[in-house]
Formats: sequence, structure tokens, C-alpha cells
Amino acid sequence: MISRHKDFLREALVVLLLWLLVFAFTWRIGLAGRVLAGGDIFTYFYPYWAEATRAIRSGRLPLWNPFLFMGVPFLANSQVGFLYPLNWPLYLLFPAQRSVHLTIVLHLCLAALHAYVWGRKSLELGRIGAWTVGALFALGGYLGAQVEHVNQLQGLVWFPLMLTLYDQASNLERRISTRTIAFLGLIGVLGLVLLAGHTQTAFISLAGLSIYGVGPALWRALREGDWQPVMRRTVLVVVAAVIGVAVAGIQFVPTWELARHSVRAQGLPFNERVSFSLSPLYVGRALLPQLGHPVPPDHIEHVAYVGISGLALAVGGVVTAVSHRREKGPAGSELPRSNSLALLFLTFVGLFFALGFYNPLYLLLARYAPGFAHFRVPARWLVLTVVGIAAFAGRALQRVWDGEHPGGRTVLIVALSMAIVVLWGVGGLGWGEGRDLIAVEVAAWVGTTAAVAGLLWVAGRAPRWVSLGLLTLLIVELYLASTALPHSRATAPQAFTSLRPALAHLLSSEPGDDGPKDRFLSMSDTTFDPGDLSLIEVIFGPQLSADQLYEFVVAAKQKEIVSPNLPLAFGVPAADGYDGGVLPLERYVTLQRLLLPSEDVSIDGRLRENLDTIPEGRWLSLFNVRHLITDKLRDAWIDDVFYDLQHGARLSEGEGAQVAYVPRFEATSLGLMSHLEGAGDLPDGAPVGTVSIGFDGGVIRSFELRAGEQVLREAAGQEETEDLTTRLRWAEPRKPLTVTVQATLPEGRWIVRGMSLIDERTGSFQSLVVSDRGRFRLVHSGDVKIYENLDVLPRAFVVPESRVVRDDRAALKALQDSAFDPASQVVLQPEGDSCSTREVEQASTSDSAADSGEAASFEVTIIDYRPERMVVETDLDEPGYLVLSETWYPGWRATVDGDRVDVCRADLLFRAVALEPGQHRVVFAFRPFSQALGALVSVIGLALLVFIPRRTVRYLS
Repeated sequence: MISRHKDFLREALVVLLLWLLVFAFTWRIGLAGRVLAGGDIFTYFYPYWAEATRAIRSGRLPLWNPFLFMGVPFLANSQVGFLYPLNWPLYLLFPAQRSVHLTIVLHLCLAALHAYVWGRKSLELGRIGAWTVGALFALGGYLGAQVEHVNQLQGLVWFPLMLTLYDQASNLERRISTRTIAFLGLIGVLGLVLLAGHTQTAFISLAGLSIYGVGPALWRALREGDWQPVMRRTVLVVVAAVIGVAVAGIQFVPTWELARHSVRAQGLPFNERVSFSLSPLYVGRALLPQLGHPVPPDHIEHVAYVGISGLALAVGGVVTAVSHRREKGPAGSELPRSNSLALLFLTFVGLFFALGFYNPLYLLLARYAPGFAHFRVPARWLVLTVVGIAAFAGRALQRVWDGEHPGGRTVLIVALSMAIVVLWGVGGLGWGEGRDLIAVEVAAWVGTTAAVAGLLWVAGRAPRWVSLGLLTLLIVELYLASTALPHSRATAPQAFTSLRPALAHLLSSEPGDDGPKDRFLSMSDTTFDPGDLSLIEVIFGPQLSADQLYEFVVAAKQKEIVSPNLPLAFGVPAADGYDGGVLPLERYVTLQRLLLPSEDVSIDGRLRENLDTIPEGRWLSLFNVRHLITDKLRDAWIDDVFYDLQHGARLSEGEGAQVAYVPRFEATSLGLMSHLEGAGDLPDGAPVGTVSIGFDGGVIRSFELRAGEQVLREAAGQEETEDLTTRLRWAEPRKPLTVTVQATLPEGRWIVRGMSLIDERTGSFQSLVVSDRGRFRLVHSGDVKIYENLDVLPRAFVVPESRVVRDDRAALKALQDSAFDPASQVVLQPEGDSCSTREVEQASTSDSAADSGEAASFEVTIIDYRPERMVVETDLDEPGYLVLSETWYPGWRATVDGDRVDVCRADLLFRAVALEPGQHRVVFAFRPFSQALGALVSVIGLALLVFIPRRTVRYLS
């Protein structure tokens, strides 16, 4: 008893040392309280965790997310991981960014623990060998590079424990009760991996488990004809997977429903399926530690180093495994050859699939095989390779510790293999990447290889000291390499917590009494410099490195443009968003074609990155977009006057545009920037258009502009025409009330770029917003500009007319019709049993207003608005349709005056209900059947745990 107690204390001490090492590697985010301000963690995971934290603290089950993509499911999006049990205490106790950091550190500790346990139980290594496995898996480059993908990290760390539990459950020499407990644990772990939310990780983990568990038995069966072990091991994997999916049904079923409406419903575009493949030229670099400079963002998925020491030890472990028919464990126990074969399969299959686009078999799988066709980033298969390398390295170090000299032949193979890898890394970068190598980095690779080979050569003389030397070298390597990973650039917490002016303006914009804030759309990028850059450098420069300060500045710019998912973090509704998983919805992507050419539509959302010009005003109004965020990079200063060039007007003969908002500013002239397009044959002096300026008392001053004088036209063969700035003056200082431009040129177009009122007495000015795509006014000007859409439709409104179409293509075509006005007409689509064709057509027969000729009166008031519930009161003179610019999705129910009604899909993406004349109270509630069904499946899965595992184990004994 005392001996067992001492053994437990020794094991606990070894694990504690591993955890202390994890804390040492991640102290910036784990202890110093800094934040990760780059990649997906800042703009994707922080926002989702912020919303989850708000929901769980308010006692709300967050089924719906109204802040992104104009409304999408929240809990059904598995990427959130809301139902992952290890997240709940963090939601309750810490702010979002702190929770994310703590879960990273926690799961790296779990990775180390699980790999250590696998090394002890399955690989039958001593403590130093198992410790090496845990250190390499948890602190190697693969997991370190994935800290920005929180749910992926959470799922990956369970993989070594899955292998351990599978080995215990499939070992016929164990007691049935022990095997049953292990099998139950395996099912539970599979359920946790699914609840963590990264479906590709679950897919790779199951595939890896099958390769590890079934692969060696299949190999033997093909050679010896004994298929019984194959069947037994396959049944264990299949039963565990089926019940694990059932246990996670509360997440899996809603996610499955969401996937059916997702952009991934038919699989990803083929080029997406093989994106971020590992180039053969980059394989060497992927396996080598990064030293001296950060890992490039486009290669963050290609990091798989375990250090030169770890890789060299792994090569030695592979050589021994191949050359020995059976291997001896530290206590003299024999390890089956199939165990080494399983590790070889993991190592090489992971690398084989990681090649993706460069692998003909993967191309075939990506085109036709479920799973492969629904995920991108084949490089993520490298996790199997890393696990295999860590196991072989642990074995090799354990042998050295136990006094087994690797032998001169093995040392020579190790040295030659590492030389090949280093040359591969150097050559791959030179040929494939075209960037310079750092001499110190290459020297470190070569020097470390020589040191490892030297230590292995003398291992027989002092095996314990050599082992400790190798382990020390390994830890130093891993730590130095970790400084190139994202968590080493963690910056000050204010990068996330502080407000920026544009964000503060959106937060302070007036909402309805109980209704939602209107949406915004960002069109700015992050190429501008913050106006307070010098202040940021003064405050944070002394405490941050150059890289960390750079991350802070980028984060400040991301918050200034409030993109892509930061609106969710701060509770500001957006028309845009970003998601690389089961979102956005397929119909949201289709709707983007109203704003973008088909070739520019992104399947991830991200309108901001693809919009070059202000969208047509009717679409902004339909989307309930009140505010537009743009930068000033296209604007101009001419003669000390600022011209806002974001909007503009493209006018043909007879077309005009009016400045929607003219501020009260006393001016002596109007500055005008414009040029002609397609008017090369227009003679100099020909009238181009007029500018009419209205003043108090009904006074209007008109100016006629002529080609070649106030407006330049393109020269022959010239593709673009420069803008000409002219000043239109009046006699005495006055305050203009209206400014209108009208084109009169007989051919081509008059392109009005910008206007500014100028007081030439003082040099002061006031820029104006002229647009032929809507009515806008500038409401904020700082690092970015914010415009208000003056014609925005409210979140809920009534229209008198409808048009019924049968499919999405017809709906899109109807919307693109120039005669379509979203304020007076709605395009309806029948959707299964919801909003049946008969009811839609019956309702559409009374679409017109009364014959009296008077315009119908529609009053709409949102009296209660919550993510999963919306209450609207209406008063109609005539029949009409209540339209919500909120996403239609199965599970949204509606009642009118307490009676259940169908929710129609409107204008391709939104919701609508038909209303009769009179006063009505309309209640929308989100109660998805898939969530209840998923909960029932989970209950069934838990019930199966009582009966199936033990019977399965008994049956296979």
C-alpha cells in the first residue's frame, strides 16, 4: 500500500513538472494576463466567447445570434463549443478573453497529461520516456500553432487519451470490468471531442483511432489471413463512434440541421477542400523548429516541429522499431510489433494526407469522399504525424536511459536523416518560398544535429547523463522555437477591452425604446494608421516588444472598423461576419450577389474585404444598414481643402443627384472634383451639366460646367481621366441649403467625385456627400468615417405587395429587377410546410391598396426584442406583409394575436407573415425542433452507456 502511494506521488510529481513547463511556455497569456491579438482568436473566438459568457451569466440558452450575418443560429454552430463542459466554469468566472487564455493553458496541460498516460499505459515506457512524449505533444509546434484555434486545440488534446482507452478496451488480457470502464471512457472522450465543436478534428481523431487500432490488425490479416482481430477492433471503433455521436446529440443534431442550410451543404468548392495543403517543398521546414522570426501567417497550419532533438530521437526510434522483431520495455515486458506498426501508420498516414493538393489519392478523396469533401486545410492531418513522432522519440530516449546503446549504425542513420531534413528545409525555402534564410537558424539546425548525434554516440558510457542532456537540449529547443509562435506575441489586454471612437459611436447610436439597434456595414481595411499611434507607443511601447506593439496597433485598427466578428463581442448588429465552419448560410452567400459580382462572392462572408464601392441604397435599406464604415484612403486634399471621395455620382444625360445633407456652413464657393468618361468626341466648351445651389429665401444659383474648362475629358487612347477641381463662387458669403448636380452631356458620363463648401476668407471648409446610390450623411470622422443611411428601413416594416417565386434563383432574379422596391414589395418563397404555396397565393390576391386611391397606412412598433423572441405591434389599413430583415431559419415560430401562423421566407433570406387590416400583436419565437431532438438523442446515448459497452466487450472477448 505504501509502495503504491509512493508510486502515485512520483507520477504526480512528474506530471506536475510537465505542467510547470507548460506554464513557463505560456506565461504571457496564463500568468501575465496579456491577450492574443492576431488571427482568428481575436476576431473570431473572443467574440463568440463574449456572447456565451453574457448568455450563461444571464441564465439564457443562446440559441440565436442576431449580431452577425443578419441573424444566424448560435448554439447550433458547433464552432462556438457552448455545450463543451470544460467551458462552463470559465464562462461563469472570467471575462471572455481571460477565459480563452485559461482554456488554452488548461488544455495544453491536459495534452501533456494524456500523452504521458498514453506513454505509460500503452507504450509501456518509463517515466522519462513518457514525460518526453507528453512534452513533445503539448509543447511542440503543432499544438502551439493551434492556440489561436481554440476549439481545434480543445479537441486535439484528447487524442492520446483516446488511444490509451482504446488499447485498454481492446486488450483481451484485461478483466472485462476494466475493459468496460475503458470503453465507457473512450465513448465519453469521443463525445467531448464532438462537443468541443471542431468537426474536422473529430473526423481526423476518429480516422487516427481507426488507423492506430485497426491498421496493424488489417496488415496482419492481409499477410496471415486472420480476420477476427480486424472485426473485433473495427466493432469497438464503430460502436464507440456511434454512441459517442449519440451522447453529443444535443450539439450534433442542431449542427446537422445547420449544415443542411449551410454553404457547405453540398461540400466546399474543390479549391477550398485542398487549400492550405502542405507543399512537398515545405515538408522539411514544417518539421524543423522556427528560430529568429515569427511563423508566417500563411504557414501557421504547416507547423509540426518537435525540435531537432525530438526528431532525431524519433528517427532512432523508427530505426529500432523496423530492425527489431520485438522490443523490450523498461521492466522486461515485451511490446507487440503491432504497436510499433500502429505508430508507423500514424506517422506516415498523417504526413501523406497533409500533402492534400499534392497527393493524387487525397484529390480523389476530396472530390468524392464524405468528410474530405467538407473540410479544408489538409495540413491538419499532421497531428497524427506529431503523435507518432513523439511516441518514437519517447521510446528512443527511454532506451538510452535504460542503458541500451543505439549503436553506430543507428547513430549514422540518424545523422544522415537529419542532414536530409535540414537540406530539405533549406532547399524547400529557397526553391518553393523564394525568401532568404536566416544563417543563425540554419547553423542552429546543423549544430543541434551534431550535438544530438554526439550524445547518442557516447550514450553507452553515461546513459543517464546523456538522457538528461538530450532532454535539456530538447526543452531549450522547444522553448526557443515557441517564441516564433503566436502566443509569444501576446499584447496588452487593452487591445481587446478598450473602445475605439468608431465603435463607441455605434454603441451610442440611438436604439428604439425596446427594439434593436440598426445594423452597420464596414467597408474599410486596416491599412490606415491610427490617429493616436504616437500615444499608443508612449503608453505601451516600454512594456511591449516591437512585435507585441504591432499586434496591439493591428487590434486597434480591427476594433476601429469593427470587423469581422467583433460586433458580436460588443453587442452591435452587423450585416456582415466571418465563419469558416458551418456558417454562413447558403442563402446569405447567394444574397451577396446583390452587392458583388459572382466571382467576388466569398463563401466565408467577409463582405468588407470584397466591396469596392458603396452598395446600392435599396439593398442597404433592406438589410437595415443604417451606418457605413469606410476609411479615408481614397479621399483627397487639394489646395488645403478636403474632398470626401467615398461616394460620388455617375451621371448620364438627364440624370441628377442631390446632396442629402448640407450642414449649416457659411461659404463663398463650392469646390467640385469631377471628370468625364466615354466622352472623347465631345468638343471643348460643350455643356456637361449644371450645379444648382439653393439658399435662404428660395434663391437658387446655377452654374453650367463645360468640357475642357471645368471638367476634363479623356484624351484619345487614354484609359483613365484625371479629376479636375474647380471652384464655383457666389457674390457674398451665404449658407447653402441644397446642392444638386444635373448631367446634360449628350454622350458619355459625368463622374462627380466629391464636393466641399469653402469659406475662402478663412480657408475653412466643409466636405459634402454626393451620391447617386442613396441618401447619406457623414456622422463621424476620425481614423475612419461613418455615414448614416437616411433611407434605411426599420428592422420590421409592412409592405402591401408580394411576388411569389419557386426557388432561390428566381428570387434573386426578382430582387435584381430594377423595378423592385423593398419598401413596397416582398418576394416570397414557399418553404416546405411553412408558408405553403396555397396560403401565399391566397394572401397575394389582396396586395393592392383600396380603390379609393389613398395610400395605405401601416404602423409597426417593436415593443420587445431579444435574440430568441421578438414582439411587434402593427396597425394596418389594408392587408399587407410584415417583413423582418432577420434571417429565416427552421425553428422560428410566429403567432398573430395568439394564433399560430406560417413564417414565410421573404426576399431570399428574411422572414414575413401575412396580416389582415387592423391592429395586431405578432410574436416571433425561436424554438428549433432540432434542439429538442438533439437533447433526446443525448438522453438515448447516455442510456445506451448502461447496456451496450459491457455487452460489446463481453461479445468480443
